[in-house]
Amino acid sequence: MPIQIHLPRRRWPCVAAAFFLAAGPLAAQTDNGSAPPADSAAAGNRTNTTTVPEERSPLLDAPVSRATYRLGPGDRVDVSVFGDFNHVYTLPVGPEGTVVIPGVGIAAVGGMNLEQAEGRVRQVVGRYYRNVDVHLSLSSVRSFKVFVVGDVRNPGVRVATAATRVSEVVAGSADPVPGLRRRNVTLRRASGEVVPVDLVRFAQLGDVSANPTLLEGDALLVPTVDERVDIFGAVHYPGGYEFRAGESLAELLAIANGNSGFRSLAADTVRVVRFEGNQARRVIVFTRDEATGERGRGFIMQPFDGVYVAKTSNFREQKSASIEGQVLHPGTYPIRDDTTTVRELVAMAGGFTPQASLVDATLRRSPVGERARDELANVPPELLTEEDRRIMQARNQGDPTRVVIDFQQLFADGGNAYDQTLRSGDLLTVPVRRVDVMVMGAVRDPGLVPFRPGNSAAAYVTAAGGLARRADVRNVVVLRSSSGTRVPLREVRAIEPGDAVVVPYRREVPPLTRLQYVQAIVTTVTGAILTAVAVFK
Repeated sequence: MPIQIHLPRRRWPCVAAAFFLAAGPLAAQTDNGSAPPADSAAAGNRTNTTTVPEERSPLLDAPVSRATYRLGPGDRVDVSVFGDFNHVYTLPVGPEGTVVIPGVGIAAVGGMNLEQAEGRVRQVVGRYYRNVDVHLSLSSVRSFKVFVVGDVRNPGVRVATAATRVSEVVAGSADPVPGLRRRNVTLRRASGEVVPVDLVRFAQLGDVSANPTLLEGDALLVPTVDERVDIFGAVHYPGGYEFRAGESLAELLAIANGNSGFRSLAADTVRVVRFEGNQARRVIVFTRDEATGERGRGFIMQPFDGVYVAKTSNFREQKSASIEGQVLHPGTYPIRDDTTTVRELVAMAGGFTPQASLVDATLRRSPVGERARDELANVPPELLTEEDRRIMQARNQGDPTRVVIDFQQLFADGGNAYDQTLRSGDLLTVPVRRVDVMVMGAVRDPGLVPFRPGNSAAAYVTAAGGLARRADVRNVVVLRSSSGTRVPLREVRAIEPGDAVVVPYRREVPPLTRLQYVQAIVTTVTGAILTAVAVFK
């Protein structure tokens, strides 16, 4: 049976091409060996697809713009033909920037955006098919080589795609300058176009125009840093910035603040310090509104300028003190420095529990003057004067964090210990009341002895079993529970609950050392006698 070919209505010069498509499958084969269907009535409502194997597409940071994306070698496009002839082609853009449409023709699309390329493909397909609609879309983006040179760790070739931005290639390649933000990367296109890149502007303001996408043959030059400006104080991104010619003070502050305004604690003063000559400096003062307004936009930064944004001292700083131990509601409470009293803090905590020991209560504060203490402690012992030694000895015996308060006055009506004022960070500790005395050291049965009002230290030692054989009764000390200090027994008027009586051991002298002491004494006495005899002879 003869082959019947149904052709759509078209100009006669195109009949031969249509016949070629229907009868010449070998000539119309696609890259993967499949032939497009004949342009026939039977195939008119059926869509066929011709696909070339593709690589995995890179991640995109935004939808591809049909008006700005430029096609190049390695891109893949979908060409959809609908109408009397239905077919979808997935095709690569060749090294010469052309797309080969199987059985139809070749369309040069290199350097065109998607809308322009679609028009070109429509022209090529329209030579053979009139009653069809042609649409071109991007299937996957291409990869290619770019060059990174300059102040980088490993200058050379990098692999990028048409969706890769400058920051993705430079990040990790440029040698970091400690504390400095790089801003003057130069992008040189293969066409000769030079595009300035400001990666700090992109990172801190989100301005993608300062971080363009790459094209084939691009070269990225990362310059060495010679000139800089510095910004200090109440801004969101203080530090050093690579100098960028033509930038104003207002633009620099916008970048240093991330376009979100000054920090809340910023004072209404901005100072710019500018060198005039080698060492002379001039200070220009702005208000915040002036620095970000017309005056700031007209003030052009110069290399090595310094911008200082003052801070407000103690800006909305919360002041608080803590109380722990035997109170109803221990915790942290708001105070006013040098105004709120201990009485008010205890009241906020709900008062003391029945087990509270006011005698042992302590108020501790962050030490003042620790720097001087540390400086003296770092001096070698052989360089310390006798006065320095006495100062260090006195300091080591005290507690620099303890606020001296006679909490016993809390028992008395009208006592003024509650009137002690607080400072932020103070800690009031109220321990459990103790009803015993600790006896330690050279006693027969050391341990806790029940407190008895009026008992002497000797009575507590007796209750602990008495003195041991090597007890040093001349150096007995009492550790005060209320202050933690060590007091010689002869200076103690009365033992208080919680105190500790410490009886040290007498130091034993070896027999040989004792004999040497005796010999020395005998020698000294004998010498004195002989001298006296010689004088009075």
